[in-house]
Amino acid sequence: MKHLFIAPFIFLILLSINACSSLGGSSDSTHFYSLSALSESSTSTPSLLKLGIGPVRLQRQLKRPQIVSRINQNELHVDEAHQWAGSLKEDITQVLVDNLSGLLGTEQIEKFPWKSHFRPDYQVRVQVERFDGEPGKEVVLKARWWLRQHHDSYDKLAKKSVIRVAMQRTDYNSYVAALSKALDTLSREIARSIRHQ
Repeated sequence: MKHLFIAPFIFLILLSINACSSLGGSSDSTHFYSLSALSESSTSTPSLLKLGIGPVRLQRQLKRPQIVSRINQNELHVDEAHQWAGSLKEDITQVLVDNLSGLLGTEQIEKFPWKSHFRPDYQVRVQVERFDGEPGKEVVLKARWWLRQHHDSYDKLAKKSVIRVAMQRTDYNSYVAALSKALDTLSREIARSIRHQ
């Protein structure tokens, strides 16, 4: 009789051990990633420049938690096991803020929408049309961006950037690092244009 009472308890213990082990380091678990800003500032000269970043807009296929890559020119791959840790739009915006703050030597930089008392000298709007690639080959950032001075009702500058970053490895860490590098290049293009104004 004792065995009849003990058997269900043993079964439940084995079941819970199996569940715990499957929650551990299983290859089926989801991995989360975020973009990275420049490792260090490119200028040591402080600036009084006030800069507003945004709005930043993304194409519809990028508005998802899963990381998007390409199988070929026409076919996309959406990976459930590899996702962005937060909003990709917010991540891109924050990286642009951090990069441009370092490149232009200013701490007076805000994301859209900013408070009414903040009056940026320049506003940078960005439309990301492509932000993907083929792992092991290259990633592509295609973006249109506009530069406007605070007292103007028109854009002072409108540009299209197509940035390609070659990569050797096929893992997702390298893929996200290459996307970050593409944003680095875009940030430098924007900073260069602002300096020339």
